[in-house]
Amino acid sequence: MKVCGNTDIGLVRKSNEDDYCVTKNRNGDWLAVVCDGIGGSQAGEVASHIAVNCIYEEFMKAPDLSKDKRVSVFIQESLNKANDKIYTKSMHNKKQRGMGTTCVGVIITKKGTYIFNVGDSRLYALYPDGFIQMSEDHSVIAQLLKEGKLSYEEAKGHAQRNTLTSALGVWRVYRMDLHKIANNYKALILCSDGLHGYVDDSEIEAVLASEIFTLQEKVSILISRANQAGGLDNCTIVILEKEEGDLHD
Repeated sequence: MKVCGNTDIGLVRKSNEDDYCVTKNRNGDWLAVVCDGIGGSQAGEVASHIAVNCIYEEFMKAPDLSKDKRVSVFIQESLNKANDKIYTKSMHNKKQRGMGTTCVGVIITKKGTYIFNVGDSRLYALYPDGFIQMSEDHSVIAQLLKEGKLSYEEAKGHAQRNTLTSALGVWRVYRMDLHKIANNYKALILCSDGLHGYVDDSEIEAVLASEIFTLQEKVSILISRANQAGGLDNCTIVILEKEEGDLHD
């Protein structure tokens, strides 16, 4: 597996409230996570950092994840710990009250690929037959689109386009989606809405599918595209590309 990640503050924000990690543990399993913090006074930066650190620490001491149920339990327990840590910290600091973070991640084991998300940070997969958004946004806009109450054109400029319906740390209870996906993908890309909110999926696909650019160049190009679109938000990207001999269906 070839991996590369980076985060950029953008051209407008005074701080970067995104955080990410990509790592391999002693069992040979891969983890990639992207978190986008929410909350004033840089509290979002605190929340995303807590979430990434918590999931990373749990993953580095994780037991054997050779069965679907073990992976499911591990992910749920890790996110529960992150949620509790953020929520508890926010309750002890008025300036951090209400802080939270999105979270999108992937765990790749010898037995399969598992994706999870809370909020509107996304994971896309490049398959031989197409480029697919694998995660579902937990947002007001996504729900309105799902119910057919809004068109994609109307969604772009909607006043609630950044309103989340789930996040880590804001509430005691949160919604988390977890799926096992087909292993015949060529590449996966995880990103905050600083990318997908400003760069069209078709552009993301074209860069990801390119055989001209290195992995590092693909990440840099996509961050540059987000900044060219105004750089209104922090932008974080992690790409994982299959190598010969990696897991296939």
